[in-house]
Amino acid sequence: MVKTLLSLLMLCAFSGIGHAQLIPDLKKYKTTTAKLEALATLCDTLYQREEYDQVKTVSHYAYSIIPANNYYYLSIFDFNLGVAFEYQRARGADSSLYYLEKSVANARKAKSPARVREALSRLMYINSNMAGRAAQSKEILKEILGIIDTTRSEKDKVKLYVAVSSYYSLLGQYETQIKYLLASITSMKKLIENGQIKDRELIVADIMNLSELYISLNQPEKGLYYSLEARKYIVRNKTFLSHHYKDMTDVYLSMENIEKAKVYYDSVANMIDPTNRSDRSRSNKISIDLGFADYYLTKKQPDSARIYMSRANKLAEKWANNYLMSQVTYMNGEVYMAQKEYQKALPLLKASEPFCKEWAREIYVELLRSLAKCYAGTGQWQLANNYYEKYIPLRDSLYTEASKKSIADAEALYQNKDKQQQIEIKNLQIDEARQQRIWLISGLSFLASSLVLLGIIYRNKKKNAEILDEKNREMAKLIRELEEANLTKAKLFSIISHDLRSPISQVHQFLKLQQLNPKLLNETQKAELSDKIQLATGSLLETMEDLLLWSKTQINQFKADIQPVEVMQVTDQCLKLLQLNIESKKIQIDNNIPGKLMVETDPYYLQAIVRNLLQNAIKAADENSLISLKLNGSETYKILSIENTGPAFSQETYQHILSQKDGNQGLSGLGLRLVDELSEKTGLKIRFENPSENVTRALVEF
Repeated sequence: MVKTLLSLLMLCAFSGIGHAQLIPDLKKYKTTTAKLEALATLCDTLYQREEYDQVKTVSHYAYSIIPANNYYYLSIFDFNLGVAFEYQRARGADSSLYYLEKSVANARKAKSPARVREALSRLMYINSNMAGRAAQSKEILKEILGIIDTTRSEKDKVKLYVAVSSYYSLLGQYETQIKYLLASITSMKKLIENGQIKDRELIVADIMNLSELYISLNQPEKGLYYSLEARKYIVRNKTFLSHHYKDMTDVYLSMENIEKAKVYYDSVANMIDPTNRSDRSRSNKISIDLGFADYYLTKKQPDSARIYMSRANKLAEKWANNYLMSQVTYMNGEVYMAQKEYQKALPLLKASEPFCKEWAREIYVELLRSLAKCYAGTGQWQLANNYYEKYIPLRDSLYTEASKKSIADAEALYQNKDKQQQIEIKNLQIDEARQQRIWLISGLSFLASSLVLLGIIYRNKKKNAEILDEKNREMAKLIRELEEANLTKAKLFSIISHDLRSPISQVHQFLKLQQLNPKLLNETQKAELSDKIQLATGSLLETMEDLLLWSKTQINQFKADIQPVEVMQVTDQCLKLLQLNIESKKIQIDNNIPGKLMVETDPYYLQAIVRNLLQNAIKAADENSLISLKLNGSETYKILSIENTGPAFSQETYQHILSQKDGNQGLSGLGLRLVDELSEKTGLKIRFENPSENVTRALVEF
């Protein structure tokens, strides 16, 4: 008890000394706000140095000068304390949660959306890392996704995308993690391109994270792509450049391209500045030394791994932080174990056990197996059995989690195993070839010459075949175009001849009647007839000009040109053209089509359809009967109806005519075939119905 009390007293004494030295002179700042800004800036600097105890000291001092109702700065220093405890995870996970929740609450009171977003992002990450907090982290995720959907600021979205990406990373849902990381990168690129963000290097960290994620998923090709993408945005930041060289080393180690990996290894080593104590290149150098050591261990070359570990140890002794030093310790233990120096490996592996258990679950599983082997190697069978019993359920748990990963991750894993098998097969083939190369060198040379010659012959034949095939494709295309053009011209002539035959025939009959029986009509009737003929021929001429003009546009391809069309204008033009036919049977027209009512269709196609339906209606109608035209429906659905009395024409008859091979049976043959084809091309639907026994109603549905 006395020792504990003395320790506490000494701690307080040292804290007081550190406090006095750490807090800057704030007398030069005239306002409390200015003082708090200076302390917040100091905390940012301390974060960069990873001096988290000092961050807590400064934050606690800030509490002493913050007014009780200044929720904005309370939120800032709550946040600083929460993050400081987070980075000292083993010493304060609960404290981190407490302060971050306070930061969110105070940010809401301060009505500061920026502070709320930042605190929520960190709080979501903390909850995801803590057992039993999955529900809380999901609630925060839901709120953050809502902010993303409603905020207009692309800069704010970028930060939130990164936070959501980190959340899914902890869940092992890599496909979703990549989705949000790509969203962040895409938004950041747009902001850089349009000048809203001047510092191009702000995007580098996100692209590097994406590259490293693909490397960890055994997809080095994608990792290489994004690492090179990140390099395009690095301008002056030497830390980023050093980290890029490290990522490139990891990529090529993953690809087993050891020569290229060594090139980038040297690039990192050459960037170390002995005069710069905060140079991050040292940490990157230690990391890639560990990467090379791990690579050679997988190749069962522990002596080569020991070379790189000696380099890592030399730097780590002075420059590695606790996190990196734990990795160095673990890898030293693995190398000694691979060399079967179990007595040296055991203390190192045991020393790294807390780190692996806390931060790297997959490595922790491998560590348990290594400890079991080491204890077995030293004859401590009970301890070996104990660690092996810990290893089995954790290994099975990892396998279960791996089976729940996304399809993309499973596919990448399969591809990686397949590549590894291919490499092993190739290595066996190389070994066999080396054993036989003395006896087969001459034969291989001859075979190579023969293959080259055959390759040249094959290449020339293939080239000629490709040229001939291309010419054949061009010829087939021309033939198809010619057939389509001929078919189109035939259709156009059919439409023109069919639609104009009836009006021209009627004009001809009237002229013939006037010529053969000039005394049959008095002068008044002759004048009226002349006016009607003139009106009909004028309408006929106008229709011919429209048809000919339209046929020129359709000469090479028979395609509809959908546009707004006034229905009344189309029906009026068709009625004028067929006026003589109408009057010859003394038919009354009840045109109830309202003016200015528009539909979306091809005007020429619609004219041809209406002309044919009207001709059929006039032909079938009784003398002195009535033909009604109506347009009903809503904004999105309209029906044009043409109703006449006379012999009924049903939908079954219409379908029967369309099904006949020989359609050249007057209007009810060719005309209805044209109506069906044109309506299909414009998306219209033609139906016939019979409201009563001797009534036919043709419907055009838009």
